[in-house]
Amino acid sequence: MANGSCLCGKVTFKIGGDMDDMSHCHCSMCRKIHGSLFATYFNVSEFEFTAGSELVQSYVSAEGFNRAFCQDCGSVLPASNDGGEHHSVPAGLLDDDPGVRPASHIFTESKSDAYSIHDDLPQHTHYGDGDASRVVSTPEPVLSEGQVTGGCQCGDVAFEYSGAPKFMMNCHCTRCRKVKGAAHATNAFVSTDNFRWTKGEADVANYDLPEAERFGHAFCKNCGSSMPRESAGSGILNVPVGSLNSEPGVEAKGHIFIGSKAPWFEPTDDLPQWDEMPS
Repeated sequence: MANGSCLCGKVTFKIGGDMDDMSHCHCSMCRKIHGSLFATYFNVSEFEFTAGSELVQSYVSAEGFNRAFCQDCGSVLPASNDGGEHHSVPAGLLDDDPGVRPASHIFTESKSDAYSIHDDLPQHTHYGDGDASRVVSTPEPVLSEGQVTGGCQCGDVAFEYSGAPKFMMNCHCTRCRKVKGAAHATNAFVSTDNFRWTKGEADVANYDLPEAERFGHAFCKNCGSSMPRESAGSGILNVPVGSLNSEPGVEAKGHIFIGSKAPWFEPTDDLPQWDEMPS
C-alpha cells in the first residue's frame, strides 16, 4: 500500500494491488495540464479516495481520456479511463515510495525543446501495443512576434511575455511535486513588466498555501492546468514552463531541494544540484 494527497491535503487516497507501467510522458497535454516538462504516471489495480472526493473535478482532455484535479489547490489527481478497473496515478502526489520505477519515456515526438533526455530508458513515440506513432498535441497556439506565448490545455487562458526570464530552475521540493503531480517543477521567473494575460485572466484560480510565506498555485478553473502566478509584492511571476508553446528563452540553472526529491527519480543531466535553496 502507498498513500498520496494533493497540495492542500484535503484530497487523500491510498493505492495497492498491482502497480506497473510507470513512465515519463512528454505529450503536450500532460505538459500543459501539469505545467511541468514531463509527467510521470503509473497504473494501480486498487485505489480509494480516503478524503475529499467531493473536491475532485474532472476534465476530458481528449476523447475518452479523463483528467482530474483538486478544485481547491489545483493539484492533478488520479483518474480512471477503463471504468475503474485501473487508475492512472501522478507519481508526484505520493507520500510513500510505491516500489516501482520508470520503465520508459513515451510520446517523445511531443517532447519540449526545453528538455533533453539524459537517461538510458527506452524512448517511444506512442504508448501501449503497436508501433504506430501517435503525437498528442494541443490546438495550434496563437503566436505573437517577439513574444513567448503560453496557455492552458482547454484554451480558456492564454498569456505572453517578452524578453528572457530572469532565470529558470528545476525544483524537487515536496510542495512542487504535489502541486504538479510530477517528478519536479520547472519554473521560469518573469518580470511583471514583461508579462500580460491575453485571454481568460478571470478564469485563473489562485491558491495560497496557508503555512507558507510565499508558496501557492494558480490554475485554470476549467481544466486544472498550472498557470503563471505572482508572488505578492515581488514583481515576479512564476511561469510553469510546461504551459509554454515554445522554448522559454533561458536555460535552467540547476536542481534545487534535491534533498526532497522523489525516490523514483534521479536527475541524470550535468546541471548543478543543491539539497535546498542556494544562497
